[in-house]
Amino acid sequence: METGKLLTSLLFIVVAIAAIIVYISISWQSFPKECKTLLVGNSYSVLGSLKACVDNCWSKHDFGGDVYSDDCYVVSINSTNTLSRDRMEGYLNKPANTKVYFESLEKNVEHKIKIRYNSTGKEISLVLFEAI
Repeated sequence: METGKLLTSLLFIVVAIAAIIVYISISWQSFPKECKTLLVGNSYSVLGSLKACVDNCWSKHDFGGDVYSDDCYVVSINSTNTLSRDRMEGYLNKPANTKVYFESLEKNVEHKIKIRYNSTGKEISLVLFEAI
């Protein structure tokens, strides 16, 4: 009889701990990552940071449901590797519909990129704003 009560109490504790773990893991996924406006480094770190900006812009505009276009960010990029349009679109295209409107970013050259939500195309546009 005492063993049954002990197992029941232990089961309640385990279920409560599991619920807390699930809640924490879900809540961590819902917080947007910070968009850094100065991206320096290799192509992997630049694309990873740029993806946070694209995803923030996409979610800010109701995942393509917003009717108003908006310039979300202007980001300075200086990559140690050349970044082609195809590589950027391939990496940034999920979940946001991302279009890159320039051929490539040269390595070791600072570029300014405008991240823009385009309501007519339901896309995030990357436009070369300025090459320094």
